[in-house]
Amino acid sequence: MTFDVRVSDSPVDFVERAGSWLERREDHHNLLLGLMSSRLESQTWRAGDFFATVESSDEVVGCVVRTPPHKALLTDLPVAAAPSVAAALSDRFEAIPAAFGPQASAGAVAAAWARLRGVRYVVGMPQGLYRLDRVIPARGVSGSMRRGTEADVDRTVRWGEGFTGDTGIGFPPGVDSVRRWLDRNALFFWECDDEPVTMAVAHGRTRRGVRIGYVYTPPERRGNGYASALVADLSQAMLDAGCDFCVLYTDLTNPVSNAIYRRIGYDLIAELSDFDFEFE
Repeated sequence: MTFDVRVSDSPVDFVERAGSWLERREDHHNLLLGLMSSRLESQTWRAGDFFATVESSDEVVGCVVRTPPHKALLTDLPVAAAPSVAAALSDRFEAIPAAFGPQASAGAVAAAWARLRGVRYVVGMPQGLYRLDRVIPARGVSGSMRRGTEADVDRTVRWGEGFTGDTGIGFPPGVDSVRRWLDRNALFFWECDDEPVTMAVAHGRTRRGVRIGYVYTPPERRGNGYASALVADLSQAMLDAGCDFCVLYTDLTNPVSNAIYRRIGYDLIAELSDFDFEFE
């Protein structure tokens, strides 16, 4: 079986080729669908954007996306397609920091890239993708949820730095990113005694779902159930606003966060991994 990696030259082209395939598993493909939607809004690619379908006999069997400086994002795809995917990435990029996706797909592409580029790779953070369709409310937690406001911008930037420092995921959100969250009514806090104690973001809205992320409680406020309460109430708010489901990602090596999300109704639907490339 042969595989073609078809790099799209416009957001419209990518939607035409990949949109219906991605939406068949909308919960699994939230990240890619969110990126696709944001580019479609602007009707243009950003510098360096790489959106491609992996096809066999003109049928889509997978997708690969990279928006520099971020890692390459992979869907499930045939392991045999990995050399073709690595070659297509190599035609565009001299280096990439990591490949991320379902373990078999991402691992095969990482190995093919390492052979092609003469670099080493290590298995990075294992992540769980969780889905919620019905909330189990968190009980006995003091405080309540509120939307973020302009007064929260500096705090959110600091807490975003704390989140990325704790998790090693992504880049800290800058002021512009925080203000976009505010414009989209995506930023939320749990407040106790008139003091914000936990934050979370509801973003990546797709046709039927939304992604909860950037869940962060400062160290001195942990252990009081604030994150559980905020994620539960925020997830319920998203369902009430018309979403059929919510998704979120966790570090599978962190038993506390995984237990928290299970208790409020999230179920594990996929295991994914980073494969990080080492440079001499």
